[in-house]
Amino acid sequence: MLEDLILVGAGGASRAIAWAVEDINRIEPRWRLLGFLDDNPERHGQFVDGYPVLGPLSSAMDYPFCRFLIGIANHHQPPVRKSVVERLGLGPERFATLVHPSACVSRHAVLGAGTAVLTNVAVDPGVTVGNHVIVTHQCGIGHDATVGDYVTMAPQARLSGSVRVGAGAYLGAGCAILQGVRVGECALVGIGSVVIRDVPAHITVFGNPAKPRRGPRHR
Repeated sequence: MLEDLILVGAGGASRAIAWAVEDINRIEPRWRLLGFLDDNPERHGQFVDGYPVLGPLSSAMDYPFCRFLIGIANHHQPPVRKSVVERLGLGPERFATLVHPSACVSRHAVLGAGTAVLTNVAVDPGVTVGNHVIVTHQCGIGHDATVGDYVTMAPQARLSGSVRVGAGAYLGAGCAILQGVRVGECALVGIGSVVIRDVPAHITVFGNPAKPRRGPRHR
């Protein structure tokens, strides 16, 4: 039996998740994707990649038997999905967890509610991924790593073994993080950066080796 699903946000991350839903359904029909919710009134009634924008986020209450997944990611505001979860006021059982068929996720890894794992991702044994995490294309998460709630991993971000990533952090495309390093909550790791030392919370780092680039981030 198909479950109804709505994606929150109608931008790039949600579109990638919609693509994952289509690929999942090609192998084994699982989801009936009803469309998107988005607070931009200009999008209401429009179609994005063939799916309708149903209305603002507040209209989630109009779908009491539907599952949701938040596809909103913004490196300028890393914890944005946390604020969306708080606005929706839904229990964890109302959020879907999706894994693209091309992803390799160990049976000894744990994925939280509302988390999306997209194309060609590898998740090793002993990994714990929190709630409402987006792991985008070709990322890798090494053994025994922990990825906190609301983290975004942009394409080809790589975590070595036993890395700890705090809640709400944003890991830029192509970055690499050395084994055992800790990345603080709401930190931003810049595109292509190589992180060999711990990153404090609410700090942006960039470069090879990665170094702080500006003051504290949004809290």
